[in-house]
Amino acid sequence: MPITTPDPEQAHARRVWLEREHEHLVQANQLLADWKRRVLDQMIIVEDLRAKGYDTALAEALLETMQRTLEEGRRHQQLILEALSLSR
Repeated sequence: MPITTPDPEQAHARRVWLEREHEHLVQANQLLADWKRRVLDQMIIVEDLRAKGYDTALAEALLETMQRTLEEGRRHQQLILEALSLSR
């Protein structure tokens, strides 16, 4: 079987893709940390409103939306990790 040398253009394109995916992972990690903080803040707000006897329906609806957003972010992060692991 003949030995083939890697195509420089393909190698460059692969490096660019890997760098871009790593950048996406860093960004996803930062956004997830921010959303986790926001969810925790909203949980505190809901509990504070509840303790003061206020209606919490809207605050709870917002919290649920924020939690779904966080979960979607986690799925996106997982997709990036899977893409990177498959590229090895």
